[in-house]
Amino acid sequence: MTTPSLCDTFLELGTAVSQNLALSYGCHISYGEETITESCLLEIWRRHNAIVTIKTFTKAQEAKNGADWEWNLIGKTYTLKMRVQAKRLRKGAKKISGLLNYKAKSAPHPQVDMLISRAASQNLMPVFCLYSPEKSRKTWSASSMPSPFEAGCLMGDATKIKAAAANDLASLEKLTVPWHHLACPTAPDLASKGFLSISFLNGPASKAASLPSYVQETGAAPRSFDGFEANLALEFGIMGRIDIDLRNIG
Repeated sequence: MTTPSLCDTFLELGTAVSQNLALSYGCHISYGEETITESCLLEIWRRHNAIVTIKTFTKAQEAKNGADWEWNLIGKTYTLKMRVQAKRLRKGAKKISGLLNYKAKSAPHPQVDMLISRAASQNLMPVFCLYSPEKSRKTWSASSMPSPFEAGCLMGDATKIKAAAANDLASLEKLTVPWHHLACPTAPDLASKGFLSISFLNGPASKAASLPSYVQETGAAPRSFDGFEANLALEFGIMGRIDIDLRNIG
């Protein structure tokens, strides 16, 4: 059996999220952010463990710190470093509730502000991963996706989303990209949304005067998970980290 490409995996998982979330609306089975995220990561690792490393740290302090996972997309030249918070569209909703105003009782600030500030302190891009079914969307409709896939996972810069005060899906779609764009070598230019393509990460060094702090030069090899990082993750409430080596893709 041929292993799907990383691009195909992200397309297939986005479709599964879209369809499973729609299915969950019609029954009494919960399909929450944690379940969706962990199921997707498990399948990404199962298919691509030669280039994917996943390490779980802790499940503590998500409400306080407002972030779930650290993602590192590693190219030959640059590495895109993200801190990702997952949110899902609830049944019958046109907005993602609590996206911009949720605040845990024990937290000093709203969750989105904690996500942005914690990401900045670690030179990471603050990112929302938004889960929703295909039929709830307008911009990323079936015609916008390669057939027969659905865009169940949309990725967006949390700073841009907060600045636009966007929490309804129609507005969020303008600020996000289907997540397979980050894993496909033929994806369109992502700079306007704050992301970088595989071709950029693997290409020559940029002549730009400066790059965002979350775009860093790639070292000789992905950094290892050690005790210090585990302690740091515990302090900042990161549930885990996923490294995806894109250096031989594209």
